[in-house]
Amino acid sequence: MESRMTRLASDIREADKPIYCSACFNQQHVRHIDFDAACDRGYGNEESVKIVMDDLILCENCVKEGAKLLGMRDAGETEATLSVLETENLELRKRTEKAERYAETMEDALAQKSIRLDHRKKPRERQAA
Repeated sequence: MESRMTRLASDIREADKPIYCSACFNQQHVRHIDFDAACDRGYGNEESVKIVMDDLILCENCVKEGAKLLGMRDAGETEATLSVLETENLELRKRTEKAERYAETMEDALAQKSIRLDHRKKPRERQAA
């Protein structure tokens, strides 16, 4: 068996320490992803010390915004929406079954009695609750 100890060319992983984001330059207390890709961009004024920025490291906020542009959705939001919809669906099913049972009961009751309807009369006005 051949041992596979080679590393991928782009080993995407979470950055070890808080670092500046290559996109927004913020050093927030959020997770940063190291894409292990060279982007060869430095920063700094002519009169000050220049900072070399060779690695592409993005904060989670920039990654989320980019993912939204690609049509990806946050799994947490999707799960929350799904949970709400499942609860509403269960409630509507219960209400539907209750209404169907009531309708069947009324149909059975009407089938057992001979009711004469006078279609010449207007229906009674509904009283406000």
